Amino acid sequence: MTGTQREAATSIAWDPVDSRGPARPVEGAERGGTLRILRDGDYDHLDPQRIHTLQSTALGQLLYRTLTMFAEDGRGGWTLVGDLADSPGRDVHGDARTWEFTLKDGIRFEDGRPVTAADVAHGIARSFEQSLPGGPTHLQDWLRENGDYPGPHTSGSDQVPGLEVRGARTLVFRFRDPHPDLPMAVSLATTAPVPADVDTGESYGKAPLASGSYRIADHVPDERLILERNPHWSAATDAVRHDHVDRIHIELGVDAEQQTVRARGDQGDDTFAVGENQAPAELAPELLADTSLQGRLRRDPTPLVWYLAVNTARVTNSSVRRALATAVDRGAVRDAMLDPTQGALVHTLLSPGTIGYRAYPDPHGAGPHGDPEAARALLAGATPTLRLLSRDGAYFTGACRAVADSLERAGFRVEVVEIDRPSHNAAALAKDNEYDLYMMATAADWPGASTLLTAFDGRTIRPTGNANFTYLDDPDINAEIDRISALPADLAAPEWGALDERLTTHQVPLIPLYSYVHLAVSGSRVGGVFTSSYLGTPVYYDAYVTGSGAAEGAGGRP
Repeated sequence: MTGTQREAATSIAWDPVDSRGPARPVEGAERGGTLRILRDGDYDHLDPQRIHTLQSTALGQLLYRTLTMFAEDGRGGWTLVGDLADSPGRDVHGDARTWEFTLKDGIRFEDGRPVTAADVAHGIARSFEQSLPGGPTHLQDWLRENGDYPGPHTSGSDQVPGLEVRGARTLVFRFRDPHPDLPMAVSLATTAPVPADVDTGESYGKAPLASGSYRIADHVPDERLILERNPHWSAATDAVRHDHVDRIHIELGVDAEQQTVRARGDQGDDTFAVGENQAPAELAPELLADTSLQGRLRRDPTPLVWYLAVNTARVTNSSVRRALATAVDRGAVRDAMLDPTQGALVHTLLSPGTIGYRAYPDPHGAGPHGDPEAARALLAGATPTLRLLSRDGAYFTGACRAVADSLERAGFRVEVVEIDRPSHNAAALAKDNEYDLYMMATAADWPGASTLLTAFDGRTIRPTGNANFTYLDDPDINAEIDRISALPADLAAPEWGALDERLTTHQVPLIPLYSYVHLAVSGSRVGGVFTSSYLGTPVYYDAYVTGSGAAEGAGGRP
């Protein structure tokens, strides 16, 4: 599907009827067979509370249920529905400070035990543990308004301040401040249920208990991950997921070129394969010109933006940060990573599909390739030395070298420091790290501006696992985040857009580079796979394969 074909219709389905299963039928779907996913590496985490990368989130949608979930239509639109909960929540007093969720009846884990409110509460509680970093922190930060809480392993208690369990099926959240985005925030895997008696702490991700439509059958790290139907998942309770295929075989360690070549070649098992990662730049023009790939080539705009992140705790001079934004050659960075058809140059923090986005002129006026002379003027004769952290591999080091070259033309001195890819984000998200710059790709955790812009709240900075990986701590920005967060969603949207422009113009904690246009190929027998409008990566809950010869009706409960 091309970007010009996408239509967006978005809503929150407050009527509980819309949260009931089964999910809408998928046209042409067949039951049975094995879907094959080709991806370039293993997942950072399978522990739900530690999931934060986009592809891990897409995988998590198959394995774990959350209080709410975005049901996407494959055309850029979405509806927020209750997933574990029977609705997207109830604003008890109409002030967005007290929210109640009631779990649906009949939801079970893969071992047959029912999912309870206590299991959801324990999942949320364990997300506070410093020993379990990596996941999103929005919900934890909001609950901390009620007092500090270290997590269940550290404290020996699941009693999160502000979270009440009422009986087997009801949870009540209470906050000091209004949080109108809570129904969206609880769609994150933070709210995936975890029974306390199976929680093994740091090793839980090796054998997590599934509540979604699939469970883990086999995992050989860096080689394969195989999912099979969860026999205790009930379509009658699920308004989003299907379990069309018997198994999902994820082949790990297949580079993007081989993914593309194999899916395009369409031979043997690869007729059932999805290339998950972005096609290599050198193959993009050829793919776009190949008319035989019609219906198999996905080319979709995404909210996923690559930024040059500035560690403001080390680069403290805002004039230097403005000089960075003026000097960087966005076009060269994109072209080092992608074909120009695969990325759109941007200068706003928010992407166009985000609630609250508004266009504004580039505040630094440097154009697509930067303005080194204007940057030199901002530096006023200084020649700052900066350390730029890069993931290993030519794809990432080439991009970082393009950043360094453009900055050096403006008078900066840049040392590119290479680190293995799995360690990169942990290093950047650690307070007091030794790096001034790092390239980060991110999208909003849900389709609203607050999820990205509240990450600049300096009061949330902690030793590790920081959502605020620029370490900006500006009292005026913190106060503005508080003010906007208290507004109803419709009134908040334009205010978030104004804060976007303010941050980009003055504080410059992130320098937007380009947004992805996702380009990838599937085999001819794959259907129901589309690029998520808010994750920017393929999602699989509608996926099916054709002509597999599998018996109908295998696995899964009606």
